Amino acid sequence: MSKRDDITKEKERLMKEILGKDRGATYDSVNAKDYLENKDGTVKETNSMMNELNSILKKQQKDLDEMVAMSKQVSKDGLNEEALNRLQAEIEKDFGVKLEPKEELIVTTKEVSKDHLDEIKLELNNEIIGQPEAIDSIIVAFRRPFVMKLDNDKASNSFVVRGNTGSGRHTLITKATRALYKRQILLSDEVYTIDMGLYTSSSQEQLFLQDLYMAIKGKGAVICFENFEVGYAPFLRMINELVTTGKMMLNKRYIVNQGQLVESQTGLVSQAVNSLSVAGKYLVFITNQKLSKVVDSFGTTFMDYINDVIELKPIEEKYIIQIIDNKLFELEKKSNNNLYINLVINEDIKQFILKSYDKHNGIESINDYINSFYKELSQVKLHDLLEKNQTVEILVKNDLPIALINDEEINLIKKDDKEKILEEINAELDEVVGLDMVKNYIKSLQSHILIQEKRKQQGMKTSDVSKHMIFTGNPGTGKTTIARLISRYMKAIGALSQGQLVEVTRADLVGRYVGHTAPLTMQVIKSALGGVLFIDEAYSLYRGKDDSFGLEAIDTLVKAMEDYRDDLIVILAGYSKEMSTFLESNSGLKSRFPNVINFPDYTGEELMKIALVIATSKGYKVDENAKQPLQDYFTKVQANNSKESGNGRLARNEVEEAILAQSDRLVKNPEANIDELKLEDFRLN
Repeated sequence: MSKRDDITKEKERLMKEILGKDRGATYDSVNAKDYLENKDGTVKETNSMMNELNSILKKQQKDLDEMVAMSKQVSKDGLNEEALNRLQAEIEKDFGVKLEPKEELIVTTKEVSKDHLDEIKLELNNEIIGQPEAIDSIIVAFRRPFVMKLDNDKASNSFVVRGNTGSGRHTLITKATRALYKRQILLSDEVYTIDMGLYTSSSQEQLFLQDLYMAIKGKGAVICFENFEVGYAPFLRMINELVTTGKMMLNKRYIVNQGQLVESQTGLVSQAVNSLSVAGKYLVFITNQKLSKVVDSFGTTFMDYINDVIELKPIEEKYIIQIIDNKLFELEKKSNNNLYINLVINEDIKQFILKSYDKHNGIESINDYINSFYKELSQVKLHDLLEKNQTVEILVKNDLPIALINDEEINLIKKDDKEKILEEINAELDEVVGLDMVKNYIKSLQSHILIQEKRKQQGMKTSDVSKHMIFTGNPGTGKTTIARLISRYMKAIGALSQGQLVEVTRADLVGRYVGHTAPLTMQVIKSALGGVLFIDEAYSLYRGKDDSFGLEAIDTLVKAMEDYRDDLIVILAGYSKEMSTFLESNSGLKSRFPNVINFPDYTGEELMKIALVIATSKGYKVDENAKQPLQDYFTKVQANNSKESGNGRLARNEVEEAILAQSDRLVKNPEANIDELKLEDFRLN
């Protein structure tokens, strides 16, 4: 039998499969249109029947998909691609229907040729300075599925990219993808990044699955996962399943609505999405942690399916100088194109940036300076102080980069106000009455943290100390005041990025129904990131072993303290005895709060000083004749019941009551001194 006969026979079989008729018996010598015209006798009826036939065919999309699949099988069993194309062309000619192949996930096209390989390496090494080993490794990772012929049902490859912040991890992935796309080795240069730190509880499952679905169904070949070290464990297990099996079964029924994955609200659904597949995708895991942390997140089995580990190493000084040269050249070009000035950069500027280079932040520390230079030059341009094509020289003077513009020196970086801020905070700390032991402890942290920051900048190992604290003591002893000063203090010395104080109680952390507590607690924690989370009456979080909501809040807090230990300080406050019991509620609590600071009750003399400070802040002064009786009163109250007295609040209440009493006195005696509080204004009883 000839090849032509094979095609005709297969076509008849496929048409019979779809239409339920034997075309060979009915349409043996004429095409479909001729047959209908001869049979019905009129063009009008022919067109009508053709429209009906086309309508039927178009409704049978499932059958058409199956036909395409069968056609592919035929191709495997003997028909070559040319014969298959002729078969599909004849079907289209006979029945006016074009066979649309079912959409498939195809993200790669061909192997990397030797010429392309050399081109890509050269291109990446020109753009990413000082990481030749990492560039070689990522090219290997992308080539691996072509060479090894990995399982088509799984991801093309799964690999880890390690390196410090600012080392160029994202840049390496993005530029490598773009280089491969340019040579049609990948069909898209899009890179999707999923930040696992955004999904922190079961309540965010649909959001996580929607984002994951969009990445999987997108054109991009590469999906990156980052911050998985702080990700929600059940979601990490889903990703682990994608890596190890290539597919993730969904535990609910989902449908696709307007391109998004949404949970179905009905029992029976056509075209339901029951699973997600990453066949053909590259899964990339970005981290600045050791591989042991990756294992902690996903488990040991996960690493068996990781084929490549790409390391971005600290950049050598010779490469840093080259990067600085490139960045400064870009600054010159940008200034000329946008600001219309000719920039002349002195050699000492390069040395200044090199000297200030932060190994921990990598290239970002260089970008910070370049961006600052451009921003300050733009500011001058906005004030019309620059003429078109004016030559502007930038150099270092008094250890600071400046621009010489019309004989005027313009600072190119904002002056560091850290020392000034620290002086202000220390002054406020000194004004706090009493608490000498507390103040000395806070100040002792400064030297240690500053030295550790310098070690980090130079790429050296750091000896971090826990900055989480427990404040014990009665109400009104200054715990909140000190916590607020600590948040600003830690921001000023660089130990925190924001320096805000978030003050909460049990009601802000513990939910009202099952599944509510963890996301509520995480919401509060995230609002405090970069600052201090101050939990007042923290012991109320634990109301016994049956308090599941409280225990859930504590467990969430303990995990978050570990996940965000570099940019979060937690301070627990409460009575001494109750706080001691509270620390036993979770095995991880005690070890994470080594700094227990006791706030003693104020003495009568200290309360007197506090009262004078409060009066002064409100624009009043206390008469000399009232001072000793007022101090004696404070001493008496503290001796009787300091726990219930309110401490600092006692002093505030007395001053505020005296101000009200003074107003009544001044109405009766308008000639009296309006800013003086006398003994008779204080109702000491």
